[in-house]
Amino acid sequence: MSGREYMLGNVAIARGIVEGAVDVVSGYPGTPSSEIVDTLASMKERDFYIEWSVNEKVAMEVASGASMAGARSVVTMKHVGLNVAADPLMTLAYMGVKGGMVIIVADDPSCHSSQNEQDTRRYSVFSQIPCLEPSTPQQAKDMIPYAFELSEKYEIPVIFRSTTRISHGKSDIELAPVRQKTGEIKFEKNPDRWVMVPKNARVRHPHLLSIQQDIRGEFEVSGWNELTIEAESTVGIIACGTAAVYAKEALDRLGITASFWR
Repeated sequence: MSGREYMLGNVAIARGIVEGAVDVVSGYPGTPSSEIVDTLASMKERDFYIEWSVNEKVAMEVASGASMAGARSVVTMKHVGLNVAADPLMTLAYMGVKGGMVIIVADDPSCHSSQNEQDTRRYSVFSQIPCLEPSTPQQAKDMIPYAFELSEKYEIPVIFRSTTRISHGKSDIELAPVRQKTGEIKFEKNPDRWVMVPKNARVRHPHLLSIQQDIRGEFEVSGWNELTIEAESTVGIIACGTAAVYAKEALDRLGITASFWR
């Protein structure tokens, strides 16, 4: 099904998950992320497994286990939930994945419904796992299938950072067809890859480091980056996420001419 539909940001993200041909979805409820799993679970016809896990750590392990077998998987949580899941997250960076795995984390700037503010991008730097951050609900939907492909290309999970303004904003969303599933789901024993005892971790860590430059190069030429050069201006703005939308709006309202990169 294609066309357009007015959607909550989290519903758009759920649509992107379906368009990306997901096989397994796990999560733990926490505002502003909860509607993603709620939306997917309410679908009368679905060809994927979905669960609310008992906590974020278990949810992360369910999704990573599915990915080890070649399934495309998604795990959802809010920013404080990633603290709970940090243990498997850090080791998962070494193990890598087989089927595309997307870790959706909804941050909550200004503490609309949270006990603190955190920036999940710090976990991306810490773990050396790539992070995608949309500027609009439309980008949020469209980035999910790309995140699966990026994950499978480099055999590493991908963090997808949403925020309250994305997850709980509403927008007219252009839909895309649902992709056909092609990969075989079959777990193959490979202790050197999947069991991170010290001797295996020492081998996998250099591999994690070795793919960073390739991932960086991929992002540098990514179509998600938008660059506008204003030759008459000496001012340049670099922004990402919803901040990029606010910055662009401020430039327009103030009548300021500036080069802009988001």
